[in-house]
Amino acid sequence: MALQDHANELVTAPARDRRGLTAASVRQAARGYLSSRALGWTIVVALLLLWQFVSTAYRMPQLPPLTEIGEVWLDQIVNGGLPAAVADTMRITAIGYLAATVVGVTLGFLMGRVAVVWGAAEPAVELLRQIPITALLPLLILYLGIGDSFKIVIVVLAAVFPILLNAFAGARSLSRTMRMTAETFQLSWLQTQIEIGLPAALPFILVGMRQALGVTLVLAVVTGMLAGNSGIGYFILQAQQVLDVRSLFAGIFTIAAIGYFLNASFLIVEQRLTRWRSLASTQQ
Repeated sequence: MALQDHANELVTAPARDRRGLTAASVRQAARGYLSSRALGWTIVVALLLLWQFVSTAYRMPQLPPLTEIGEVWLDQIVNGGLPAAVADTMRITAIGYLAATVVGVTLGFLMGRVAVVWGAAEPAVELLRQIPITALLPLLILYLGIGDSFKIVIVVLAAVFPILLNAFAGARSLSRTMRMTAETFQLSWLQTQIEIGLPAALPFILVGMRQALGVTLVLAVVTGMLAGNSGIGYFILQAQQVLDVRSLFAGIFTIAAIGYFLNASFLIVEQRLTRWRSLASTQQ
């Protein structure tokens, strides 16, 4: 009897082990799923499916089915004015973002590294960044009109301060060890800033640039609505005025897709530029 029990134990032990491994694998997969973007995309897909079901079962002019929006979206891309509107908005976004990056990084870094620049620029920067963009709109329209210069200046004013403040914080974060290293190698002031200061401030600068990127796109769309002459904002405004809800949603979805693509692309660039940080932390 004892031999039989021992034999049964030998047979059932591997099965229990396999069940235990299977349960552990399932739990690990569930934890990985719940802590990944897959969960978020599942929620998005579920909401879209709910939208499609509700809009098909209960027809409402304000909420057309996604299939109809998709048809109009494709038609606007192939035969409509959506590509030209997107191109105009992206041109304003690119010009404003590049200008804000150059000004923000240069001035912010110099404010953090040169006391004279900080003393001269800090009061003006603190005063200007407290003023809401909406308060400046009438003045900018008065001086610049409603052309491209108006749109670009609005974008620059909105995007420059996140970059500037983060560049300033990065420049001030230069450790004493790094400064002593520069002195040991007898680097000039300019060499110290280029070879040590800027790389140390780069993670901070990239954070500011990422924050500014979203603001830039939003303001480029809004200025298109305010100026009422071109861009994806004007495209949406036109659709609203003629009660073309499908085209309106097509424009909104286009902005969402562009914003997501820009953010994902920037994250890839940021990871490549700051890869040395992960390598350093791994070595530690």
